[in-house]
Amino acid sequence: MLKAVSFVKDAKKYGKRLALNIAPPIITQCIRKIRQQIVRRSARSTALPHPSEYSTLDGSIEVPCQVEAYLLCRDKYLKPTDAVLDVGFGLGYGLQIMAAKVENLIGIEIDARAVDRGRLLFKGHPRIKKVLLYDGRDIPFEDKTFDVVTCVDIIEHVEDYKGLLLEMARVARRLTFISTPNRRPEYTLTDGRPKNYWHLREWSYEKFDSILQKIPDIQVEWNFLNGPWDGPFDCTPVVSENTLALIPALTLDSSQGWQDDNLCAE
Repeated sequence: MLKAVSFVKDAKKYGKRLALNIAPPIITQCIRKIRQQIVRRSARSTALPHPSEYSTLDGSIEVPCQVEAYLLCRDKYLKPTDAVLDVGFGLGYGLQIMAAKVENLIGIEIDARAVDRGRLLFKGHPRIKKVLLYDGRDIPFEDKTFDVVTCVDIIEHVEDYKGLLLEMARVARRLTFISTPNRRPEYTLTDGRPKNYWHLREWSYEKFDSILQKIPDIQVEWNFLNGPWDGPFDCTPVVSENTLALIPALTLDSSQGWQDDNLCAE
């Protein structure tokens, strides 16, 4: 009986040593691995994708100022016989707005999901001839293919915005119509970046105008869309503190090309 009691005491004593000397490192390893997995999963779930991965189909909405910009372009600048290219057609409502007046429209887009949706949406459309996927660099058409090129709320997403300007000018015969957000304090972080994560930049009128004026042989007609995000809007030829969107219409000299060297730095 005494031997049995002694054995139990020894077992408890040595058991404690085993628990202290062996178990803690194993448990610590397990805990460390679990913590690492949690951190990795948390990082994956909270890390934002690069702005280049933006898709118009993620939480897709019809943006009021974009609609207004397309209406302005249609009513002020387009002719029924124009051939029009819409760069970055997104959800396609810009093409639909312009199709109310224009007989020959094509859209291009870097977002494969948007292109797939557009092909279904516009299949057999008598005026929207086709929508194409492109690489975001080289517009897949010959020089001066289109009377008008439109680019609404796209250029602020593009890293090589100079290249985009050059490509649009190359394929346009008469006009390039651009709309981009005005840089406003309430939409800008303290470090100067736009609050909209997907925007690589937003220009003030003065800055964007200085870029466009460096391009030779073009005339810039300025339009300014004023009002709150959801409207109502008014369009004026003069910028104001209420300007939401900068809308230059670039008339191109058909005899001259754009010079990349003349584009000013950002």
